[in-house]
Amino acid sequence: MALKIGDLAPDFKLGSSVGESQSEFQLSAQKGKNVVILFYPLDFTPVCQSELAAFQGEVGQFEKEGAQVVAISTDTVFTHKAFQKELGGITYPIASDRWPYAKTAEAYGVFPPAKHGIPFVNDRAIFVVDKKGRIAWSRVYEIGTMPEPAEVLEVLRKLP
Repeated sequence: MALKIGDLAPDFKLGSSVGESQSEFQLSAQKGKNVVILFYPLDFTPVCQSELAAFQGEVGQFEKEGAQVVAISTDTVFTHKAFQKELGGITYPIASDRWPYAKTAEAYGVFPPAKHGIPFVNDRAIFVVDKKGRIAWSRVYEIGTMPEPAEVLEVLRKLP
């Protein structure tokens, strides 16, 4: 079961990439910012490509709202680098929940998948973590449903 509003967001530190750069993304290092966590199933799949590109198209609006976007899947950092290149570049981190396998998705309650029957991939879900490190909003989507950045921006605009 996915985390609920008000729950403390589990900290994580994952290998990540932004374009050709490789580093680590740690949730607790984002203190003082709202964080939008995009859990998506797989790189190089149509809905995931559309989702990450749509959030990239609004990344300036997320920054304006003081929010850091991070996408997470179980694909490797190397796959993420190729995926970003295919999309024409993503300027927010794409993190790898590869090892230990899907432990971050499991901590957030989106692995094993509850909304679809595809094994070995997490649910498609979004969590907004507020500046205090608590879940301010979340939604688990059907695997073929693309989340809308406008919905998440509306949530951020209502946060203190």
